[in-house]
Amino acid sequence: MQNFFVAASDTFNSFFFSFQNPFSALLKSHGSAADQADQDRLATTGSLQRMARDVEYSQPSLAAELRYFASKS
Repeated sequence: MQNFFVAASDTFNSFFFSFQNPFSALLKSHGSAADQADQDRLATTGSLQRMARDVEYSQPSLAAELRYFASKS
């Protein structure tokens, strides 16, 4: 029950503060396209590195290729 009140207070606080400056809520919720592309690129690189670690012992050549692709993305 305590988690409900914490979540509710966070929700209402952001709701009430958005009335003070209505544009601040819009600016916080929408990032630029470049920021989104950078985050996607970082997530892809991390995924490729993780896959390379998973197959490193069984298929070292595949791990090397995955690392190569991660360095290019």
